[in-house]
Amino acid sequence: MMKRLTLLIALAGLPSVSVAQKSHSADWLYVWTASADSTRPAAFLVQFDLRDGSPTAGQITSVTPAGEGSSGTHHSEHVLQSDGLLYADDFGLGRTFIFDLNDPANIKIHKSFTTAGPFGWPHSYVRLASGNRLITYQFQSSKFDTPPGGLAEVATDGRVVRVAAAKTDGIDDKEITPYSLEVIPKLDRVVSTSTSMVEDTGVGLQVWRLSDLELLHTLRIPGDPPHNMSGMPGMSMNDTVPHHLFPGEPRLLADGRTIMLATFTCGLYTLTGYDSEKPKVTPVYTFPGSNCAVPVVIGKYWVQTVPDIHAVVALDVSNPSSPREVSRIELGESARPHWLGSDARGDRLVVNSGSARDPRLYLLDFDTKTGKLTRDPKLPVLDVSRVMVPGIGEVPGNPHASVFSR
Repeated sequence: MMKRLTLLIALAGLPSVSVAQKSHSADWLYVWTASADSTRPAAFLVQFDLRDGSPTAGQITSVTPAGEGSSGTHHSEHVLQSDGLLYADDFGLGRTFIFDLNDPANIKIHKSFTTAGPFGWPHSYVRLASGNRLITYQFQSSKFDTPPGGLAEVATDGRVVRVAAAKTDGIDDKEITPYSLEVIPKLDRVVSTSTSMVEDTGVGLQVWRLSDLELLHTLRIPGDPPHNMSGMPGMSMNDTVPHHLFPGEPRLLADGRTIMLATFTCGLYTLTGYDSEKPKVTPVYTFPGSNCAVPVVIGKYWVQTVPDIHAVVALDVSNPSSPREVSRIELGESARPHWLGSDARGDRLVVNSGSARDPRLYLLDFDTKTGKLTRDPKLPVLDVSRVMVPGIGEVPGNPHASVFSR
């Protein structure tokens, strides 16, 4: 399986509404991009114009460099929050950048920071009701690739509010590398996954109490030996891939209780009972291949990037124990779909390619009633193959995290 850090460095029923009637909710797209030229390393935030009828629609309208020393881009928040601030990480540098996007004509860096108490190398961010962000940190602050990591609540000025260690008795420290997380305020819970960006390790899931960040449960995902997964939807009887390895992004489904997550080995699982003493992880589906990455949840649909078939797949998960494919769209042989983002209404998606050979982003339309995926008829592709970066010049871009404006 391709290691996450290798991928990071290599990158950096009802009719649809007609095009004439349809307008989208976002005017801008922000793409966290790295230079593909190793002799001129840089990380920068690219702004694309998505406004209908604009003379610059589909074009880059601004580029905001992260500054000296920045060179790689990875995760950001998945949606732009009401405060207009976007948290994004240069994982190799171990630094979080906070971009202020409140004025599209004057994008600036609000703050940047690295460690949070004993933890370093931030990965994922979720906004709390206070406006602070809860952040997963993969490692100790003292040295790269030194688990165990933890969680930290950080204010918008970079001040650390509280931290919590993910270390678990009886489990090797190297397995405890917090990757991504979902916050469920109504149940006073946080669910985080554990997958290393550097090694092929990861213990599974951890459940925390949100109010005091007490670690309640550390769970391994079931499924080994791999033949136990045979007969699951989408998997042939002779499939011997261990689909339970390396959990990625947890998401809360529309029922407000069920957590679903996909693994990098393309298994799909539910987590239930995590507000009780007996949480349960259950396999429910498998996708072809490996390196399945970022999903989105839109209503009753789980939409997933599946790079080995060069596609994005939509599942109806109204019955979480029995997902059903309703649509897929193939993006071509050069595409390795990785990051997936949705606008506020859920009817427009952006997909990047996890392949350095394809420095493009694909815009898709999504029918929120039927789950049908189609190419955006006006702006099907956005290109970052040549980006003029202030202070550096023109460089080839590798796009990663991509977020629509509100």
